[in-house]
Amino acid sequence: MSFAEVHRENYRRQVQAYGIDADFVSEMVDGFYTKVRNDSELGPIFDQVIQDQWGPHLVKMKQFWRAIALKTGEYHGRPMPAHLKLKNVTKQHFDIWLRLFDENLEEVAPSPEAKAFFQDRARNIARSLMMGMFFDPEAELGAKS
Repeated sequence: MSFAEVHRENYRRQVQAYGIDADFVSEMVDGFYTKVRNDSELGPIFDQVIQDQWGPHLVKMKQFWRAIALKTGEYHGRPMPAHLKLKNVTKQHFDIWLRLFDENLEEVAPSPEAKAFFQDRARNIARSLMMGMFFDPEAELGAKS
């Protein structure tokens, strides 16, 4: 067995011990996006872009989170271009997104470790998306005179 295979197997055992499996990922995604759709600020933004394609979107998000949590390798999308379509999203919307994500985890996470596992990854993803969507080098470095 290669080092990578051993690492993947140890990782899978760890998340399994946290209670993370494909059924939990599905429940987590469904619960989270129900909250997003019902949110007065995020719901209309997502509905405008996703429209009547919520079914395929949820399938893709379940693949995404299984790939992250279970190392399934099944997600081959490109999150940044998809999120750049959300023209009405501001930095403040990420606070709402994370709050809803945390609320959902509080309701469905099978263990404190599972909750922390997903919170950590969600924050890293949010940070990465925010950098891609809102980074302005001129503002960060100061405008040249």
